[in-house]
Amino acid sequence: MRSDRALRGTAAALIDWERAFEKALAAGDPLAASDILRRTGQRGWVKKAELVRAAAIVRDQAASSFVRRDWASRLLQHPRRVDKELAAAILRPLIPTNQADVERAVHRLARDDDWEVREAAASLLGDALERSFDAYLRPAQAWMAGEDARLRRAVVVAAKHAARSRRPERAEPLLDLIEPALADRDEYVRRNLGPSAIGDQLLRSYPEATFARLERWAREPDDHVRWNVASAFTSATGAKVAERGFGILGFLSADTRPLVRRAVGSAVRNILKRRPELRAAIAEWSGGQRDPIERALEETAAVTA
Repeated sequence: MRSDRALRGTAAALIDWERAFEKALAAGDPLAASDILRRTGQRGWVKKAELVRAAAIVRDQAASSFVRRDWASRLLQHPRRVDKELAAAILRPLIPTNQADVERAVHRLARDDDWEVREAAASLLGDALERSFDAYLRPAQAWMAGEDARLRRAVVVAAKHAARSRRPERAEPLLDLIEPALADRDEYVRRNLGPSAIGDQLLRSYPEATFARLERWAREPDDHVRWNVASAFTSATGAKVAERGFGILGFLSADTRPLVRRAVGSAVRNILKRRPELRAAIAEWSGGQRDPIERALEETAAVTA
């Protein structure tokens, strides 16, 4: 812990709630600190800016790993959202050194009934993969293979977070990590995969490796796998690289199953909305023969007319 003089120097630059928050932590009372943080929001909702500021104050406390683990453990025993979010923030600096504690927290928070808490868990796991990839890849793989859909979803979102660093040696392992989720029947997992993790991030961070996977995955017979492939092009990034996806979408447009047809149609509508200059090219390769694409062309034409 820092000296009283250091605490006083930092406190002078803080606003009222921040001073009280820091004082509570300096006194070894994380529950009081959480109460103070909670009062910055309304009905238990704390803004991201305040959570970020609280995390910075926690970091500046320079508490030992033992103290941090104790604080997090005490906070995790309480049902309030802010207690659990603060626990995740407190554990972040321990990612490289206290893997077991971080894993337990992710496992617990990812299965919480509160979606904001589940987001905190996915973000914590994403940071863990980004900072200590090899160490946290194994538990992430185990959770992906498990029966809990909320844990599988946390891994999908964490892979998206981890891909932001764009480290080339992690492209294939991250794609391997999320691949089992392609056929997942749980909608909560699915809607965070194709449009978000793949389309919004992996396609942006690792375009070559991801396109190679999309081409291979498109030939899988499973309709959920194909839905995820087509849905990658419903993102802003998918629209930016739409030309490279024409062959994939053209192939998938022959699938008559509703799930796949809807995804192909959504992808084409997204592309036309963001890049209307591609309308003629899409109409040309569709040739009036690919029903979900023709429908998307007609619908977008009506909107822009």
